[in-house]
Amino acid sequence: GRKMSKSLGNVIDPMHVIHGASLEQLKQELDVAVRNGYLTEEEMERSKDELSKKFPSGIPASGVDCLRWTLLSYDVKSRQINLDSDLFPRAGAWCNKIWQVSKFLVMAHERAKESGKDLSTLPKDFRPSIMDMWILNQLADTVQRVNEEFEERNFDRLLKELRSFLYGNVCDVYVEYIKNDLQDPNDPRFHSSLMFLHTCIMTSLKMIHPIMPYITEELYQRIPCMPKERRQESIMMDAFPQPTQWSGFVNPNLETLMDRALVIVSGIRSIKSNYSLQKGYAPPVLVHSETQGEIEELRGCSEIISRLSKSGEIIFSEEKPNLTDLPVGSAINTHEGLTIVVHLQDALDLDKEMKKIKEKIEKNARDV
Repeated sequence: GRKMSKSLGNVIDPMHVIHGASLEQLKQELDVAVRNGYLTEEEMERSKDELSKKFPSGIPASGVDCLRWTLLSYDVKSRQINLDSDLFPRAGAWCNKIWQVSKFLVMAHERAKESGKDLSTLPKDFRPSIMDMWILNQLADTVQRVNEEFEERNFDRLLKELRSFLYGNVCDVYVEYIKNDLQDPNDPRFHSSLMFLHTCIMTSLKMIHPIMPYITEELYQRIPCMPKERRQESIMMDAFPQPTQWSGFVNPNLETLMDRALVIVSGIRSIKSNYSLQKGYAPPVLVHSETQGEIEELRGCSEIISRLSKSGEIIFSEEKPNLTDLPVGSAINTHEGLTIVVHLQDALDLDKEMKKIKEKIEKNARDV
């Protein structure tokens, strides 16, 4: 679009983004600009037309945090920024995601309190799972990268790191893995899952606070403390997370292993999404890797793969499956040296699937 300028009448007032403004109000301000000599009649009419097309219902209220997040998502070192107002609602959706995952944590705290669960000490025989150690590794890596990007003033990269961790690692993977554990305070994994999720969210809020001060302060006050947790009066007074605090959890080998396990999860999900399966059906899965020795390592991730992909038994094979030996109703996905076979026969409506294939063939024939 054109460069923002008062003389062109296309400047977006930050206060309008924060509090919102009707189309009528925006046009009235253009009239005032003409009377004050900032804008010509010709530019006023052109600006009103552009406003009517761009904001037919006015500018919706987005709040301070959304405005700050959107502006910093651009490379501030660039000489020019082509501001896209459609990014403000996306920032609002991001705020909602932060709020929802924090609410999930608060509800788990409330269940613990209602049941009288003692959160002061972990069982003596407690050992963190692969998933627990992975999320701590991801947190340690994020703290390191966020501090580096802050030092270099690369705010757009900083935002990507924060979103990738909280949205991608915590919400899409860790929460999906532990959500059933946090439903029952008597579950053996309840305490540890709550502790690790609490750590991830509170540390994330501290890192996000300089960019989005209002929502992080609100959630900082709402989320209950863990026993022995030191909490300041305000998040503004709390220390910013430092890499040295988390360096002991860095484990590149575990990260590589989990990346491979998540490739398998993605492959299974992709196969299941292509078919109309019975609700709740957990198909058995066969996995083969072309990388020597990898299968043995992946065996330790079988529960993770099963939970995240909502599958049944995960069978790991050193030998590549022969397609002619697979039972009817088997679907295959190959990706990055992995062969994934999902057995769908028990939940597959073959007549329905054949009909879908026939319709696709007929459609392709018409398109040709």
